[in-house]
Amino acid sequence: MKLLVKGLGQVLFGIVGGQVAPTTNGPNMTTLIANPLYALVVQQSYFDLAGMTQREKTLFFRSITGQEPYNPSIEGGHTGDDVRETIVLTTSPIPADKLLTEYALGVGLPQSITDWSQLVYYRFRNCVRTTDQGATAILATLSQNNMGSAYPTASDRVYIYRFIQANNADQSAQFTSILVPGCQVILGADVKEEPEFQYLYRLMRSYELQQSYDED
Repeated sequence: MKLLVKGLGQVLFGIVGGQVAPTTNGPNMTTLIANPLYALVVQQSYFDLAGMTQREKTLFFRSITGQEPYNPSIEGGHTGDDVRETIVLTTSPIPADKLLTEYALGVGLPQSITDWSQLVYYRFRNCVRTTDQGATAILATLSQNNMGSAYPTASDRVYIYRFIQANNADQSAQFTSILVPGCQVILGADVKEEPEFQYLYRLMRSYELQQSYDED
């Protein structure tokens, strides 16, 4: 089994000019929304599989996970302040002008431009400030959900998107900072040869789905 690892950096949020906004700007990070109530950023990366697909082999996913050393932490703020983190892996890229729409709809779900077979992995996690926490606290995990097709692929890349939304529950008691730790995205997969007709079908399907973005 091949084991691939990709790291994404930590993100620090604060209040800038009355708006919730990231105060760090790491590589391959884009701010999608910043307003007095919440900020939304996305980090992007990818696994390069070209060396495997050039040998006309198919990638069969065995295990996929996102790992963090601890939950997001907060200074100041109000009960109900929270962080919503979504890690998405796809076999076709999401165009920059569709990132916000895909996040809102749920990547791979109905009305999304991402086909279910392209959605390798999706993990949503919500961490929130509770009533019994002090001024500085580690946010408690309220919910966590996973989905994804883990469909075998002949694509030469697996794209990684990490959406992070920091929410300010009460503008009269704004938090000082929220720190979301970095994470490691770990992908375990087998690389195998398939009968030629199956491999060519996967290759054609990958090409068709990627070309569809150019037609929209």
